[in-house]
Amino acid sequence: MNTSQANSMNSNNTIMSCAFLPVELIVEVLSYLPVKSLIRWKKVCKLWNTLISDPTFVELHLQRSTRRNRHIAGVKYGPGCIVVTFPMNHLLENPSIKIANNPYYRYQLNGNDCFRVVGSCNGLLCLVSHSSLFRPRNIWFHILNPATRKMSKIIGSFHQPYEYRVPSKLKFAFGYDNSTKTYKVVVLSSREVHVFSLGDNIWRKISSLTPFDHVVTRDLASVNKGVYLSGTVNWFAIRNKLSYDNYPNDITVEQFVIISLDLGTETYKQLLLPRGVDEVPYVEPTIAVLMDCLCFSHHLKRTHFIIWQMMEFGVEQSWTQFLRISFQNLHVDARYSDWSNYQFMFPLCLSKNGDTLILAGSPRIDRAILYNLRDNRAERASKSVWCFCEDYAESLVSIR
Repeated sequence: MNTSQANSMNSNNTIMSCAFLPVELIVEVLSYLPVKSLIRWKKVCKLWNTLISDPTFVELHLQRSTRRNRHIAGVKYGPGCIVVTFPMNHLLENPSIKIANNPYYRYQLNGNDCFRVVGSCNGLLCLVSHSSLFRPRNIWFHILNPATRKMSKIIGSFHQPYEYRVPSKLKFAFGYDNSTKTYKVVVLSSREVHVFSLGDNIWRKISSLTPFDHVVTRDLASVNKGVYLSGTVNWFAIRNKLSYDNYPNDITVEQFVIISLDLGTETYKQLLLPRGVDEVPYVEPTIAVLMDCLCFSHHLKRTHFIIWQMMEFGVEQSWTQFLRISFQNLHVDARYSDWSNYQFMFPLCLSKNGDTLILAGSPRIDRAILYNLRDNRAERASKSVWCFCEDYAESLVSIR
């Protein structure tokens, strides 16, 4: 029997199995498979193609993938630009592992298709790019699903105002409005917020940031972009301050705030920081999402890295100190140049058993830190793609 005949027989056997297995059981089994396998199995028979393409199945698979198949998504620069995704469990099992040249984990882009990843939501990455670094420029976006290898056309292009040209005083965020089932890109300047809805493909200016007047925003390369959680996008900001010049000497802790924008109502609220934060850190704090909780991270006297978790989103009394790590245990010495690469750290992912935390950070960082919570031991991952990295889950979700 030749290979063609064997493949044909296997296909026929699978089709016959489809006729005898309950559809509910087929859906249950398929929903646990990785996207790569599902794309292949869509070709088995019409029934499987219909099941896997159904929006209800896509949603079920996303829910299970979010819990089981976490990836890191980052940007690798060179000729053009490559978006790389990598399974977190591979890294946790072997920190010295090199990102494979497997084309499945690499998506080649043209040089002007991506400057950075600005957000991840439901298995989709929002990529931002621009025409020039040194003059007023056009900015545009793409939405990419690395697992299905589908990328949108240019969306949401706009001309950046002259006042924001160098450095770019804009922050970006990407999220999902559950009420309208619409993806949105958000652009924040010091006083204005614009929202691009992928449903109607237009930019809208929403109400000003009052009473958060003069919210400071850093440049396009800042690690402190907006983070998405529970239908909201959130930023760390400093009230009533026009620039970061002379930070931290001319501000107080009371000026620190997290701004939360509800993507459904498009209204803001202010989230105060944990009461245990009683002094201005030497470097700018960061926010992130870890285990579906909003996190606030900061340095303490250049000796410790502190992570707080808001256990119930929006409830300021639920802030809990999750971790206090000595920089000595992280093998980061604040006296030397190595410190500059690890100033702007944030928690990226926690292993399933809760033993190991992955810390990422500054755009200059070349290695993530894997910190073992049980024995306070840190290990740096192999040099890899850590520029503007995101926590990402594979999905079948597409943007029409």
